Amino acid sequence: MASVLHLVASSRGGGASHVRDLAAGLDRKGFGVRVAMPEDAGNVGREDLSAGIAFYPLGIAAGFSLRALGKLRQLALGSDILHVHGARAALFGRLAAVSLGRQRPRIVYTIHGFAAPHYAPPKRELLLGIERALAATTDRWVCVSAAERVALLRSGVADADRVQVIRNGIEMEKFALPEEEQPGLRESLDIPGSAFVITTVCRLYRPRDFDTLLQSFGRVRTAIRHALLLVVGEGPLRTAIEEQVRHLGLQEQVRLLGMRRDIPRLLAATDVFVLSSKGWEGLPLTVLEAMAASLPVVASAVGGTGEAVEDGLTGLLYRPGDVDALAQHVLRLASDATLAREMGQRGLSRVRQLFTAARMVEETVSLYEGLLAQGPADWRT
Repeated sequence: MASVLHLVASSRGGGASHVRDLAAGLDRKGFGVRVAMPEDAGNVGREDLSAGIAFYPLGIAAGFSLRALGKLRQLALGSDILHVHGARAALFGRLAAVSLGRQRPRIVYTIHGFAAPHYAPPKRELLLGIERALAATTDRWVCVSAAERVALLRSGVADADRVQVIRNGIEMEKFALPEEEQPGLRESLDIPGSAFVITTVCRLYRPRDFDTLLQSFGRVRTAIRHALLLVVGEGPLRTAIEEQVRHLGLQEQVRLLGMRRDIPRLLAATDVFVLSSKGWEGLPLTVLEAMAASLPVVASAVGGTGEAVEDGLTGLLYRPGDVDALAQHVLRLASDATLAREMGQRGLSRVRQLFTAARMVEETVSLYEGLLAQGPADWRT
């Protein structure tokens, strides 16, 4: 069976979780799977990978490393497919491939949120220029939502016949907490039993919009004195978030929990899941995880989020940056337990039907098989 090398530039966030689940599924399908990523104290580590998957630490989380590029070149030389995830991994991976000439593997590039067009010039032109320069080495782009495919094609980086959509999927069974674990759950997490719990799980960095989230929560807190906001994750914005929490006087009502490995338990203790974003979005895994935990979702209508959340059925969407709309949506769910429960149940059904890891793996296998059937990679650079 073919050998596949997955490369992601950080162990933090949705990209690493995606690689973990995709690699596990491909391993079960008989592929020879290897994973290369930095060991940067994220939510995924070598211990989270299946036993049959080889792990290679690769320091590409920041800056540029010729040493890492050389190591990646050696790994890529023994691969049939190099599958890169995100812009930084795509840069390192495709540069390594260029150096291999006609020995290069087939290259698949999954975009987990197409950010380049949302930067200000000159950075925007630089990032798009790099993408266009390396486009010839890319056999297939994979977009995790249809909205992302539209954004990629609009940028002029890729041609349509090499871009396809494979929507994210999750191992949803992880998020159905057994009934025997539910009694005393909030107490074990130091959450008051009477609290109305709002949770967000994300990397504390763009495209997350914490200004809107915290201002909205301040309004919710005025109406619901026992409201509590849990912020799960780490990132460069943490200090700014802490400062804004102090400025709004919400220190007792907002908890920054950092990186956690007990996300299913936190979601089981939650009443409403919120994801506030601005600018771009792929198809956020944390939204799918919340739906798998039978939670109603309130999220900004950005990128592929609306392909997961059916507005008014499985959750409520709002225009990015609309503080009042976000607050009103949360208050609506807080005042109508029946609506919240029904939205959560419909969300669970939607994930089960459309967003499983098994479906994602099957579509990826079909992509790989189609590429490999074409023979050796074309040399177009």
